[in-house]
Amino acid sequence: MRNFFISILLLLSLTACVKKDRYVIHGNLRCVNAQEAYMLEMNQLGELIVTDSATIRNGDFKFRGHVDYPTMRFIKVGSCRPFDVFVENEEINIRGSVLYPDEITVTGSNAQNDLNFLMNEHKNISNKRSSILVKISNAKKQRDPQLVKRLTAHYDALPDSLLLITERFVASNPTSIGAAYFVCSLSESFSITKLEPIINRFDPAISMSQYVRYLNDELALTRNFKEGSEAPDFHLTDLDGEDISMANFKGKYLYIDFGASWCKETEARNEILMDLYHRYHPYGLDILSVSLDTNEDDWRDFACREPELPWTQASDLLYWASPMTKQYHINQIPHGVLINPDGKIARVDGKRITLGYYLKKTFGQ
Repeated sequence: MRNFFISILLLLSLTACVKKDRYVIHGNLRCVNAQEAYMLEMNQLGELIVTDSATIRNGDFKFRGHVDYPTMRFIKVGSCRPFDVFVENEEINIRGSVLYPDEITVTGSNAQNDLNFLMNEHKNISNKRSSILVKISNAKKQRDPQLVKRLTAHYDALPDSLLLITERFVASNPTSIGAAYFVCSLSESFSITKLEPIINRFDPAISMSQYVRYLNDELALTRNFKEGSEAPDFHLTDLDGEDISMANFKGKYLYIDFGASWCKETEARNEILMDLYHRYHPYGLDILSVSLDTNEDDWRDFACREPELPWTQASDLLYWASPMTKQYHINQIPHGVLINPDGKIARVDGKRITLGYYLKKTFGQ
């Protein structure tokens, strides 16, 4: 009998150690009129695409599948806006009402739990900053400069406190892919070098997850892409359908300006560049406008509008999926990079004042 119980306990322990290789997502939502639920994933262009669907019966639906690593997906039911679900190979439950998408709960996903914790910390700090802004405004009305100074210092320190909270969390949970996803979202507000101490805390065991790969790739790009480093080569198509690469601008100062027809600031920036081009083109400055458009007609209409730009217009019509956004570390537009005649990066994101000053210093004009 004793051996029997030992065998049962051993079997149970072995079963507990077997890692699940499939997920089951069970949704139970109230106030549902739709007949289908859809699972979506974000592609490289930032678009949500359908990856799976499930029939809804009385508000119940199920998704089954497999992921190599926990992955952020989105569930859309009827006219309800998509809500996020961190999918991992576990039994995951979704409960709530489509009328209150912010109150829908997801249980069974550790990655989701980790992300929720960090998102709540982020929200708390954002609320504190908003509260301090009101206090700063009141202190200014009361003409109390010392209080304004103290409050401003507190306000400015709060983002760093979020980084500290995140670093401590990752240090305690180094295999958390939910935390890695959160750090990816922070890269929109903080430089990747600012996030480096956090990124270095992640366990190598999750280095192949898409979020940790993204963070490590960004770090590598930052190390390789800086003033004085070799400018990456590129291949684009100009308005005449000709291939454009670095070779077309050999021996010149080249300012690569990243923009798009849908970016309002791009047009205003072109006026600034026009002045700099006419002033310094005779001394060896050239400009290449790279558009992040996806629609060729939109790009051509914008590029050919008056006044006509005298420099090269090019695009690969791949939006943020363009290889150049990675090669040149572009996270927002408009953005610019100045390359010297030796093919080395001279300035990154030169603004009107700093770029103009640099060119004046370079050409002595």
